[in-house]
Amino acid sequence: MPAVIAAINGKGGAGKTTALMNIAGEYALRGRSVGLLDIDPRSNLMKWWSDCHDKGNQAEGLDVFGPKTGKAIAAFFESKANVFDYVLVDTPGEDTSIIDGVIARTDLVISPVQPSKREVVGAIECLEVVRRVNKTYGAACRHGVLKTRITLPVCHTELYRKIRPIIVEHAGTYLFKTEVHERNVYKDIHSGLGTLQMQAVTPAIAKARRETLALVEEIDSLLSGEEGSSVEAG
Repeated sequence: MPAVIAAINGKGGAGKTTALMNIAGEYALRGRSVGLLDIDPRSNLMKWWSDCHDKGNQAEGLDVFGPKTGKAIAAFFESKANVFDYVLVDTPGEDTSIIDGVIARTDLVISPVQPSKREVVGAIECLEVVRRVNKTYGAACRHGVLKTRITLPVCHTELYRKIRPIIVEHAGTYLFKTEVHERNVYKDIHSGLGTLQMQAVTPAIAKARRETLALVEEIDSLLSGEEGSSVEAG
């Protein structure tokens, strides 16, 4: 069975797609096979993959699928998921009826947030859904919050400083130590340049690669149970 990771935050624009593209590229670089599941109606992953194909930049070890209904998603997991080491799911930026079924099949839900009230609230709402689905289906999905699109000015805001106490102490879920900074290189790869790991190494790419590697190391620790997560006890 593959390890299943879903990026979920009911508020759109939180950086879900970019995070999954970078994570997928890192696993592919290690020789792992990765299936990317684009169930977001905006189909950003599918568009990126199509552009990569047109430019000859599709990464080995990756494939992208675009089921948009609960029935199609279930069919993917029943007939195709097992050929991959990892399945990464990009979800809609809004609450939908298909999310419960995705979470029930998922090992780790990542809720990316920019330091804004609406996205932090969205991450906490996602945590509540994970806990409900775990209880209903007898699942053991973990949950973590990932700070994204961080800039130096953002680091000086009050909400940025409050994210840890809100997420860890109040909500009781995992907050990734790794932060994803606002970088032009992340935007560039959306135009069909392949994965981050395929790019020529420049100082900017090197920083992004180190950031992604640190994130994947945390993900691996969460999947293995080495890092703590209070979802099961929530």
